[in-house]
Amino acid sequence: MIAVARDSQGRPLATTALTGPDPYEMTGSLLAWAAARAVQPDAVLKPGAHGPVAAFGLDTPRLGAAEAGVREADGASARRR
Repeated sequence: MIAVARDSQGRPLATTALTGPDPYEMTGSLLAWAAARAVQPDAVLKPGAHGPVAAFGLDTPRLGAAEAGVREADGASARRR
């Protein structure tokens, strides 16, 4: 997977490459992981639909992705342009 963050004009700001398991397997693993976190007694979730970062903050989805086998392809952090 390759992700490119762009500004409002479409100019690239940062790029990163990730590697991991089969995308369908990864999606299933991440959904199950998030559901298990959402039912924890200490989970503080507002009603409604939320993306992963809005629901859990940034660090928790990063941990979930790592547990699902997602890794940076080259071991380097996102590169700013």
